[in-house]
Amino acid sequence: MTSGEFPRAFFLRPTVEVAKDLIGAWIARRQGDAWYGGRIVETEAYLGAADRAAHSWAGRRTPRNEPMYMEGGHLYVFMVYGMHHCANVVTRDPEIAEAVLLRAAEGPPGTPAGLLSGPAKLCSHLGITSAYSGRDLLAGDDLRLLRGILAPPELAMTPRIGVDYAGEAKSWLLRFIDLNSPAISGPRRLNSAAKILISE
Repeated sequence: MTSGEFPRAFFLRPTVEVAKDLIGAWIARRQGDAWYGGRIVETEAYLGAADRAAHSWAGRRTPRNEPMYMEGGHLYVFMVYGMHHCANVVTRDPEIAEAVLLRAAEGPPGTPAGLLSGPAKLCSHLGITSAYSGRDLLAGDDLRLLRGILAPPELAMTPRIGVDYAGEAKSWLLRFIDLNSPAISGPRRLNSAAKILISE
């Protein structure tokens, strides 16, 4: 189902490209001698200082978001409502502070569609907590991103979810979804702002 890890250069590319190309990849967690995880079907790109929806908007830098300033390929994990974790893959060169939110994944055949549907569920079932924030996903640790080998998904891009506070950035088409997946966490119906991408 996978063809090995991504090289560092994959994560150093423009954030929108990384967010799109992570659709169909696998996020895998090791427990003992076994690996488990799911195929990523929904992501969102956050574009740093110019993006009012990003935690690093206007150059904001705090102990919580410090991992966003690391080199691409690291993990940035934050909590919402004091109880739910959300996992982001840092992109680009150090100090640029951009990242891709992993919104949803689907497990192997037979896995309930809703198990990894939503950033909080994804983190909960993979055991991703704030303790993982700042970890290097290429360090050979117990959490990895792996290339998928399945046929390219049918992709669409839509506005992000839950960023109505972000001014004009709330309408940017920075959410990527696999239209064929039952595990998408947000709206599946596409409005006039959405755009379908043709897979190569």
